[in-house]
Amino acid sequence: MFPQRRKPCSSEPRRALEPCPSGFTLLEVMIAVALIAIALVTLIGAQARSVAIATGSQFDAMASMLAQWKLTELSLQDFGQLTGSSGDFGEVYPQFAWKSEVEEVSESDSGIKGSSGMLKAIEVTVQVEGDSARSYTARTVVFNPQQGKADAGRARTEADKARADADLEAGMGGNSGPEINTAR
Repeated sequence: MFPQRRKPCSSEPRRALEPCPSGFTLLEVMIAVALIAIALVTLIGAQARSVAIATGSQFDAMASMLAQWKLTELSLQDFGQLTGSSGDFGEVYPQFAWKSEVEEVSESDSGIKGSSGMLKAIEVTVQVEGDSARSYTARTVVFNPQQGKADAGRARTEADKARADADLEAGMGGNSGPEINTAR
């Protein structure tokens, strides 16, 4: 009438048809599945973040190389011909575009006396075409060697004149340089 109580499984041999009451309950199985699901979601999220970081690093490396390439190309141009422009990198890197801006660096910006007209700042921005969110900007300052030579020569001439005038006033006969004795 009433079902018999089964004995708990033990180390004793049992009959093949007699079930063992031990095992996992449905609640225990559901908790285990939930924990595994949480762990897998976390791992998949970490994997997605690492792929995004790797893609960003790949862009940064490629864009910095292309920006340096373009900065070098622009800084080798004639100083007077430097102007802002834009373009792409041709068939080699068709997905990247560049834009350059050139501006004169004034004496007050540089803090260098007499540098007016001698310095220009070049800024190159590289970005993936159609995606303005991913961009890389590099900046450099170039020096006008012709202007620098002219200014240095003019400064030297003015300094020589001033030194000669000072020597005349002091009665040194105008020779302000060091005396060189070539007699042996």
